Amino acid sequence: MSSYDFFMYGSLILSVLVILLHVYAAWFFRVNRKAYQDFIDLYQNAGLQLDLTTKVANHLGFYANYQKLAFFMNLRKGRKMRFSKSENVSIKAYEFVQKQPKDKIVWMEKTLYLYQLTFFLTVVWAVFMAIFVYVFN
Repeated sequence: MSSYDFFMYGSLILSVLVILLHVYAAWFFRVNRKAYQDFIDLYQNAGLQLDLTTKVANHLGFYANYQKLAFFMNLRKGRKMRFSKSENVSIKAYEFVQKQPKDKIVWMEKTLYLYQLTFFLTVVWAVFMAIFVYVFN
């Protein structure tokens, strides 16, 4: 197989794979939409504040599923975050998410992983396409 064929077929295969993974991740989030809404309700009923990105993402449909989950997974991992330059995310928010049972959170972790994998493969696809278009054509 020549380099030309490798990058051409690699680009095609990666295109299909990225599309399928994105559709699967969106479907997986949709299946768990009620669990997500229940989690949001529980979080807000505890008097905890959502970040602006998550608030906006909740109105953007499947286009922003990654952003809907990223805030909570960052809380789960204990990453320091801010609401603004002067306001940090509450310690209670970290504790709330970290105390949630694994079965309530595991689907979020899987969905986020699917979106991260899709993003990585999209970058690889872009590299393959750039090489295919600019080097071989």
